Amino acid sequence: MTIDAPEIEAPYVTKLASPSRFVRQSSAPLRVGAADELSIEEVMKLVRRLPLPHSESDPKRNKLARGAFRILQWLDGHDGAGWQDKWMAAGGEHRNWMDELSVGDTRSMAYQRQELTIGLTALFLCRAVLPSYHVLNRSRSRYVFIFSRLVLDPDGFTAAEEVARQLDCATNHQDSGIRVLTRMVLYTGRGVRELTAQDVHEYHTLCRDEVLTTVVGIYPAWDILQRMGILDPNLTLRDQLRHGQVTTTAVIDSYNLRTESVREVLIRYMDERRTQVDYSTFRAHAGIIAGTFWRDIELHHPEVDNLRLNDDVVSAWKQRLHFATGKGGRPRPRRRRIEILMRIRSLYLDIQEMAHEDPWWAQYAAPCPISRTETRGLGKTIRQTRSDMHQRVRERLPHLQKLVDSAREHRDRQTALLAAASAVALGETFEFDGDRYRLRRPKMIKDREPSVQIDSLRTGESINIRQVEDEAFWAWAIIETLRHTGVRVEELLELTHLALVSYRIPETGELVPLLQIAPSKNNEERLLLVSPELASVLATIIARVRAKNSGTVPLVARYDPHERVTGPPLPHLFQRRHGARIIVIGTSTIKTTLAATLTRAGLRDAAGAPLKYTAHDFRRMFATDAVTGGLPVHIAARLLGHRSLDTTQAYLAVFQEDLVSTYRTFLDRRRGMRPTEEYREPTEQEWAEFQKHFTARKLELGTCGRPYGTPCNHEHACVRCPMLRVDPQARPRLVAIIANLRERIQEARLNGWLGEVEGLQTSLNAAAAKLTAVDRSSFPQSGAADLGIPVLSGKV
Repeated sequence: MTIDAPEIEAPYVTKLASPSRFVRQSSAPLRVGAADELSIEEVMKLVRRLPLPHSESDPKRNKLARGAFRILQWLDGHDGAGWQDKWMAAGGEHRNWMDELSVGDTRSMAYQRQELTIGLTALFLCRAVLPSYHVLNRSRSRYVFIFSRLVLDPDGFTAAEEVARQLDCATNHQDSGIRVLTRMVLYTGRGVRELTAQDVHEYHTLCRDEVLTTVVGIYPAWDILQRMGILDPNLTLRDQLRHGQVTTTAVIDSYNLRTESVREVLIRYMDERRTQVDYSTFRAHAGIIAGTFWRDIELHHPEVDNLRLNDDVVSAWKQRLHFATGKGGRPRPRRRRIEILMRIRSLYLDIQEMAHEDPWWAQYAAPCPISRTETRGLGKTIRQTRSDMHQRVRERLPHLQKLVDSAREHRDRQTALLAAASAVALGETFEFDGDRYRLRRPKMIKDREPSVQIDSLRTGESINIRQVEDEAFWAWAIIETLRHTGVRVEELLELTHLALVSYRIPETGELVPLLQIAPSKNNEERLLLVSPELASVLATIIARVRAKNSGTVPLVARYDPHERVTGPPLPHLFQRRHGARIIVIGTSTIKTTLAATLTRAGLRDAAGAPLKYTAHDFRRMFATDAVTGGLPVHIAARLLGHRSLDTTQAYLAVFQEDLVSTYRTFLDRRRGMRPTEEYREPTEQEWAEFQKHFTARKLELGTCGRPYGTPCNHEHACVRCPMLRVDPQARPRLVAIIANLRERIQEARLNGWLGEVEGLQTSLNAAAAKLTAVDRSSFPQSGAADLGIPVLSGKV
């Protein structure tokens, strides 16, 4: 049975630049239900006519009627043209209004909340008040969902529940899908078979913007509607929710520019640039010129209406450019400031150049506000970035093997634990690696391996060991593949079974395995020689993917988040099951996987801080390790897909051992060029003279650092000589010398010996500096400190 009321109008939504996102605007007209303008008595008649599984004398129906009547009376005391208007004015969307209605009532709070909850449900069903998704998502009452299915569309929900039981997912996911459909029916006022893809989009968008997490039940709900024949079976929800490439006009308009002429210029300019770069670079470029530059100008200087800027406006913008908004709204120094200046300079100079070819641009040509001098600091920024990259490699490469061992040990342990848990009966306990576990009842899912749930008797933790083992395996596979290939993250995720090819050497007939890397950043396709270690890793990955999918590598389409396009279905290697679906691993999964592996490994830098690895760090370490191992730089550039050797050389970090070996090679080469008589055995006279030099270094205040074979340039005025190394024990003597020098300076001044005053003052300054150095180096030492200086063995 349905309520004999006029059809409810669809919610007002506005389509944004992204084709699949919908949001309700704050200025949207109020959603009004069919019973919005009825009186309290007329609404109560509808409440009593609801086809609920309770007779009129049933306490539940009486409680429902009392709750609805109390809410209507409460709403009637607020301003508004109808019940929906009064509901919004009363703050029913966000206030805890049930506590307000319970004041002065002697009944228990639980009883009153139940009465008001089912009473509000009755008003929802009568369409006197229309619930928002915010209210429906907060509701935990089973009456809202049970009564809605009985009243609004009982046949449609019965069919949906039958389809849900056939889904390849857990029971709780099936129930979540039905609950999502119930919310959409309540919100839209339409039956299950009348729902559209737009309704699913709107529900997902509104809920995602509110909770900022994955919307529970949205994927099963989509699958239910597809299997019921309501939605296109060839489209997936993931494809529908993804943001594809949008037009240049939509990108520029997303910054809400006020100046129409400048808006038109930026749209046409970015259309020219769009064909020359990839989509992610295009979006970043548009964000700089439309957001960071012109939107900022409009906000702080609303009087400006063209690209011709005066010096005050430009100076103020450059000052603001020094800082960006960080976390929590706090300002932080902007690192890419010079790059932004170069983008804006290119904008002005490009317009000037295009004005020579197309007269349309001439009206917008203006003097460039960025001089060439202001962009010269880019080289310094690049060198600093390169230095930071090298330091990251120096810190991380020595720990790489420990990270690899940790990932492999964790994978082996979880594999052994899964095997041990699978070998025992349900409810039995077993021991593994010194801990005891109990096997729980697994979740049986159609056409899939059951999850293996175990409880740790030591910690009480419940573990889905099959999921943990899967995460451990892919963590190991990702790290091993990255370190053996040096590929980018995008290239890693695009590896397919078809990328493994072989090459037969004509001379010997030997088959050489090769890995074909699909073009990514520079559209440079390349082939990598597969080492035995890499071959073992890839074979293990292929065997695992095949074993979990009936001996074949499934065809999966991968979504490129940079280009915002979905590729064709291919046998991707880095794919895994996610719920009822098989997906290609995403970049966020790689980040979390590396972070979890690093936490387990406990790697720390020299300062004791935890080491953090990115996927690109493995690429730099691969390049450095290959070149230091003897691989020519130009070959390394081909392996990495670099067009310029300068790019590859920027990846290479030089270690201390490389410096030492290079210097020793230089010394050996220099010795070979010098006369052989210089390397003869010294005579006794020469040896005695050499020993006498070190004996003569002992002075009253310390020792002399003068090199062997050099004369004393300070004529033994040791207190002035920088070669004097003062002994801390001679400090009292140095203090006495300083006091004596001051007395002699005073005497010389009294006698007018101005020349001697100048010489004595020089000696006094030198002696005072040495006293300061002695005091600075005489702090208490707790013990010997290892400075980490490499020890050279052998003769140099």
